Parts: sequence; structure tokens; C-alpha cells
Amino acid sequence: MIRIFPLHHYTQSGNLKPPIYFYISLIFLARTWVLFIISAASRSSGSSLLGLFYPDRHNFYLGLISGSIALILFILAGRNHDKYQWVSKLWQIGYYLLIINIAFDFLLQLHVLQLQHFQYSLSASIQLVSIIWIALYTLKSEHLKMCFVRKTLKEEK
Repeated sequence: MIRIFPLHHYTQSGNLKPPIYFYISLIFLARTWVLFIISAASRSSGSSLLGLFYPDRHNFYLGLISGSIALILFILAGRNHDKYQWVSKLWQIGYYLLIINIAFDFLLQLHVLQLQHFQYSLSASIQLVSIIWIALYTLKSEHLKMCFVRKTLKEEK
């Protein structure tokens, strides 16, 4: 069934824009990249800042790998997907990549909790609640699912 959204939800090329919560979710999923950029911008205290949030460098590198998918989706979200065929095909599988990214981030957070022997931590609790909310939002949002669908002229005929 085709769902019609209000006109302001579409780009000028006729494609559905991703909702604002999609961008907030991507920023959360790419939080290691955000921290890396902030630490690179502050040269003098960059390594101490990374050491504060990621005492184990292994978790930092896993966070960068996990956030790579979100970073790619963030870059692709602002592009005209009809201009290049490879961008359009990558965008169409973006929903599944997002679900994989959410699952990987959730497992990564469980791994970090396991390393801490499941001790209570406010930051870990906030991250777990956030990733569960993002997972529920991603699975339930029809608007988000529909923005990854691209219809070409051949499909419409």
C-alpha cells in the first residue's frame, strides 16, 4: 500500500525526506566519530578526552567501525539519489544497513557491560535505553521505511 505524506516531507526531486529522528539516531550511532572529531579539533587535550570516554582502545576502534555505517548513511541522506545509480542502490539497502548497525551497536554495548561485570553505570543505562528506543523507532516508523524506497520511471509503468 502506498502511503501519501504531506508535501513538505518530499524533496524537490519527489523523494521522501528522512525524518528528523533519523538524523538524531545517526548522530547517536556515530557518537564515537563525533568524539573523534572533537578530540582531533582540540589537539592539546584530544588524547585525554578519548581516554576519558574510551579507556580501552579496543572499544574505541569497535565504536569507529560501528559508527561507519551511520556516517555513510548520514552522508547519503543529503544526496540526490537519482543522480548516480550506485548511490541509489546503496540508499535502497540503507534501511537494512541501519538495522545491522543498531544490532551491532547494541551488541557492542552489551560487550562493554560484560567487561565491566554488568555494574550499573548511568552512561551505560542511557546508551542502552537510547539504542532500544532507536531500534523500536526504526522498526515501527513507516515514514523512515518509505524514505529508503526509490521508484524509477520503469517501475511506475
